[in-house]
Amino acid sequence: MDRVLQRWAEHVHHAEHNIWRALILYVSAGGLKEALAALREAQLPDTAAMFIFACREILDEFLSTLDTDEESDSSTKNKKFNLAELNPENVDVIAVGEYYGQYQRKLVHLCMDSQPYSD
Repeated sequence: MDRVLQRWAEHVHHAEHNIWRALILYVSAGGLKEALAALREAQLPDTAAMFIFACREILDEFLSTLDTDEESDSSTKNKKFNLAELNPENVDVIAVGEYYGQYQRKLVHLCMDSQPYSD
């Protein structure tokens, strides 16, 4: 089933050019890496950074709702539910962070260099 969703997401992304629908399908198929790559390819650094943040927040929330057994500690849970694709040491995640940093610097320069708007 995951392969079907993955292929459908690729079709939606590349043939229909509907990145938002493709993202939903990538995530449904467990393709976080592919979703992140699609955001990078579309040059949406702010959205990619928020995607990483949202995935991490959802994982943290999910882990906090699990029943805490005395035998299972947080490190065991983190290993079991690790989002390796969104690990801060992952090359794709590093690239998104760097690209987002460049985007922020350009935005600051644009704001600082533009004339103030007044009515």
